[in-house]
Amino acid sequence: MSVTHLSSNLDTALRLARAGFAVFPCHSGGSKAKQPMPFIKWRDASTTAEPQILQWWKKWPEAAIGLDLAKSNLLVIDADRHGEHDGVSALGELMAKVGYEPHGVPLAATPNEGTHFFYRQPPGKRHGNSAGALPAGVDVRGHGGYVIAPGTVMQDGRLYEVFGDIAEAPELPTWLSELLEARRGGAEAGRNQPQSLVPQGSGGGAQTVENHPSTAEIEELLSYIPANCGYHDWVSVLMAIHAATGGEGLAIADAWSSKGGVKYPGSKEIEKKWRSFKRSGITGRTLAQIAREHGADLSAIALKHKVPQVDPLEAAAAARRLIENHDGTLADAETGEIVNTEISVSQRTAHPDIYPPGLVGDLAGWIVQTARKPQPELAIGAALAIVGTAAGRQFCGPTRSGTHLYILGLAPTGTGKDHPLQQIGRAMTAAKLGLHLGPSEFISMPAVVNFIMRKPLAVCAMDEFGGFMKRINSKRASGFEGAISKVLRTLWSSSFAPYATPEWAQKESQTVYSPAITLFGASTPEQFYSSMEGASLEDGTLNRFLLLNGRGRVAEQDPQRDPAVVPVDIVNDLQLIYYRSGDLSSAFRNDPNSDPAMAGQLREIPWCPDGAHDRYKAFSAEIDDLMRKEAERGAFYARTVEMALRIATIVAIGRLDDDQVRKSDLDFGIDLALRSAKMMADGAADYMAENENQANAQKVLRIIKARGGRVKHKDLLYALRHGVKARELRDLISMMCESGQLERCTIRSASGPDAAGYVLSQKL
Repeated sequence: MSVTHLSSNLDTALRLARAGFAVFPCHSGGSKAKQPMPFIKWRDASTTAEPQILQWWKKWPEAAIGLDLAKSNLLVIDADRHGEHDGVSALGELMAKVGYEPHGVPLAATPNEGTHFFYRQPPGKRHGNSAGALPAGVDVRGHGGYVIAPGTVMQDGRLYEVFGDIAEAPELPTWLSELLEARRGGAEAGRNQPQSLVPQGSGGGAQTVENHPSTAEIEELLSYIPANCGYHDWVSVLMAIHAATGGEGLAIADAWSSKGGVKYPGSKEIEKKWRSFKRSGITGRTLAQIAREHGADLSAIALKHKVPQVDPLEAAAAARRLIENHDGTLADAETGEIVNTEISVSQRTAHPDIYPPGLVGDLAGWIVQTARKPQPELAIGAALAIVGTAAGRQFCGPTRSGTHLYILGLAPTGTGKDHPLQQIGRAMTAAKLGLHLGPSEFISMPAVVNFIMRKPLAVCAMDEFGGFMKRINSKRASGFEGAISKVLRTLWSSSFAPYATPEWAQKESQTVYSPAITLFGASTPEQFYSSMEGASLEDGTLNRFLLLNGRGRVAEQDPQRDPAVVPVDIVNDLQLIYYRSGDLSSAFRNDPNSDPAMAGQLREIPWCPDGAHDRYKAFSAEIDDLMRKEAERGAFYARTVEMALRIATIVAIGRLDDDQVRKSDLDFGIDLALRSAKMMADGAADYMAENENQANAQKVLRIIKARGGRVKHKDLLYALRHGVKARELRDLISMMCESGQLERCTIRSASGPDAAGYVLSQKL
């Protein structure tokens, strides 16, 4: 099948399938380019079935086409140009030397100026991915491997251009077949094997399965594993190393514990594990070298290789296999492409300045792109709620603070503030975290208690949040309604601490360990502030909220992306965070009786040595000084420091790179928390009242502010809609003038008589 014109990847995939070639979807760009799409076990999933192919490309329209060479009975000689080696020239020289002309061999020109030569496997043979004695820069993809199919268009527009028809690929020449088999005894044997993986003391050959480890070897192996490494970390590390070094067996994922008697030479488990390592030539010295290459942090290898930890066996099979070329570069063991195992910020989606780097920014950008009326500030709040929940009851900040937040987005009616609420549910459900979604409202305190007993880790997206707060703060509220705010205050502060639930008739108190409930509410400013009473300032309800001010005027637009489709990279990263502690520990994330701190599952995100800790201490001192100097506003800043650190921790976790709170993360958190505190203080001055007289005075001030600072008396009466009696208004105005809030004035009119009015005092 040949491709002579540019067509969609779906059309190309269907044509390949109709010609009998098994295909599957791969990433077509970004840091994961050419890797299979998430949870695609390509060796099993690759197919020629059109319904499945249509379903895949409906989900991933821009997916590149992976070509399963085993099922297609093909072998590809991959001549590439990487680093100092020119595989294209080297292969050409080799062909000229043996007098071979590749007439009739289908070729694909790769975007990296390389060439794929397509052959059929020789009868009775099944060449794999070993390049044998072929020259440097030339690799092979055969049985057990795949290539990006000819005709594929990558995300950046580059094409795998094909010349000829791969359906007419000739049989692999005998001389090439012999070179591929020469690896076992030829001078070039082991050329593509990582030099660090040659077993020590074995003369370069693989040791036999029967070899038992010596006491010294066992101690050496175990000495490179962190002493506090938990079971799931250990299994993930071993799977990642096994995958990274090209091991074929899955014995690496069998039962293995870093605790107990495994250090003793007679342990059958350690011998079994060691034998699986020996097959791939892995020794304790190998692990040490790999550890050094990855910053001496073995537990980070699972993250760096993005090993899905949903299921150990599935993770081992799906992990990306890397090989180390003789020039020191790392290449994909199945595509031959040079890869970078680090996840740098520059490789991630570029964000406007308002968004932080990493997953929080990715989520916020996606929410904005799927909105008809974009609210970027509210989208950031929703993103923090999602990532904070995925990390909840597992990660903590440098001061052991949690990752749960109470976030409130304020925006006028009809400006799109409900869209971020909806996208929280979609993102969580797409990442298979729907079990951590909570209700849109709590009717009573027992309802809150019953909920956290079922779901100690959850995010609750709540619309009309101001109405909810008005109900629970109302003087007419029942005892159970009024007690909701006290429970919420306690839950906010319960970072990895046990929480004893209230006890009432026929309901005994119970202990919930490390509850992590995130609230994301949406409301209009007036509805929210008017629902809060003066007591909220004293009891600390309001300063536990991160207030985000939405935009008052938002132009409607057509969504840039389908709101119902969550990008696979976002789903991937959310699952990577959620399963960071392993599959077993994730099963206890909604168990109220499971204490992450006691179970050793708590992952502390430390300070980055870039001045982050010094910035934190300086900010804490600034807030202490502000609270002393501005006693009246101080209550609004009481939790600003912890709020900033929680935000910074969530952003750091979402970056998925170094597991450290950077100074830039903290600066982002500080900016957000300070703006929130100032907005609370300003809003409280405009809306919050301890009695009816104060509430009326605030309403008068808001009316005058809305009219530019002055108003006629008759216009004020009209704006109040007779909500205040004329005599009461006169008394109120007199009091406000005496207190210096207002000044009486005469407002002249271009036509008609002068009118009495009021202006805001210069002191305000």
